[in-house]
Amino acid sequence: MEIHEPVDHQKKLNIIAIADASDYGRSALAYGRVLARIFGASLTVVTRFGFTMEDKVKATLPASEIHSSGNEEVILPEGYFFPEVLYSHAEKSNTILFVIGVDRDGGDGLFQPRQAMRFIRPSRLPVMTVGRTLPTETAFQQVVLPLDIERQAKEKALWAGYFNRFYQAAIHIVYPDYQDSGLKQQVADNIAFVEKLYQNLDIRYEMHVVNPPRNMDLFGISYAETTGATLSVAMMTGYRTLGDWLTGPRERKIIANPQQFPVLCINPREDLYVLCT
Repeated sequence: MEIHEPVDHQKKLNIIAIADASDYGRSALAYGRVLARIFGASLTVVTRFGFTMEDKVKATLPASEIHSSGNEEVILPEGYFFPEVLYSHAEKSNTILFVIGVDRDGGDGLFQPRQAMRFIRPSRLPVMTVGRTLPTETAFQQVVLPLDIERQAKEKALWAGYFNRFYQAAIHIVYPDYQDSGLKQQVADNIAFVEKLYQNLDIRYEMHVVNPPRNMDLFGISYAETTGATLSVAMMTGYRTLGDWLTGPRERKIIANPQQFPVLCINPREDLYVLCT
C-alpha cells in the first residue's frame, strides 16, 4: 500500500473554489470564503467562462465576520481549470478540499451532475458540492453525519468532526434501526467506533435513530431540516451495481439533490487526505 503523509497543519491550509459567471459558480466562491474563515485557510479561486469583477461582487455576502475570510485570496487564470492541473496544484498548496457548484437543472452552470462526478471521482481531496443558493449566517453550525453498514465510517466521521474542532459545529449522527440482527450489529459497530473517536477528540455530537431508508446518504439530506443542519457528509461508491448502470450512480442523486443542499463528497481511497489537528 502506498503511504501518503497527512496534510501539514503547521503550513497554511488552502481551499480551492471553482467559480464561473453562473449563480452556481458565484455560490461556490461564497462557500469557499466561508470555509476559508472556518479553517483559517487561504482561498484559491479558479475562474472560468468570463468570470468578472461584477460576478465576484455578487458572490460577496452582507458584511459578516464568518463570511469574510480575512485570508489571502488568489485568483488563478482559466488555464488552471483542467482537473489534472488542479489536483497537482492542490498537492503543492496544502489544499484540503475543493468547492464546486452543481447545476442539476442543466442551465448555465459549469458543472452538470455528470461533469461533477467526473471531477470528484479522481480526487484525493474531499469535494464540497453546493447549489445556487448562497450560504446563510448559520452555514456549517450543524452538520449531518449519516451512518449505516458501510465500512468507511472513519473517513466520514473524521471530516464531519473537523467542523466541530475548527468551528464548534454540532455533529448529528443519523443511523438506521434495522430489524435484521446482522445489519443491526454492523451499524452498532460503526456507531461504537465513531462515538469512541468523538469522545477521545472531545467532539460534540447527537444521536438520531430512524427507520431504515433505501439510501442513507440521500436520506441525510432530507433529514437535515429536522436538525437545522446545512451540510451533510457522503461517501462515494467504489464500484457500480447493476442498479447504478441502469438508473445512474447513486451519488449523482446526492450531489444533484433537489434541495441544492451542500454535500461534502469523500472518495473511498487509501490515500485520502487527512488533516493533522
